[in-house]
Amino acid sequence: MNHALLMKDTEEDSVTESWLCVDCGVNTSPGMPPGPMMRAELKNHKEVECSIGLDSEVYMVRKKVWKEAGMDPFGGCLCIGCLERRLGRRLKPKDFNQDHVFNQMPGTSRLLNRQGRD
Repeated sequence: MNHALLMKDTEEDSVTESWLCVDCGVNTSPGMPPGPMMRAELKNHKEVECSIGLDSEVYMVRKKVWKEAGMDPFGGCLCIGCLERRLGRRLKPKDFNQDHVFNQMPGTSRLLNRQGRD
């Protein structure tokens, strides 16, 4: 099950450089092009078709949790395992920004479990 996304040029400023986990290198969103490619497509075509599926770990945690993990805003991506390793604990549903669209999308069973959506 993949969730199709159509990113518009107005969202260009929220595109990460890479979907690779900065700690272990796993691709957290195989259905999304890397940031530079996505920005070029947005500039040239004003939209980019992407997908988020059961192999994705695309999420948004609360700013406090991201900072606690030693991450800067838009400082890259972390897979759930590496985020938990940095925090020294397992994530809980309250750690996620429940209103963010990323937290309503499909994902790995590990991500859905931590979000309380399994």
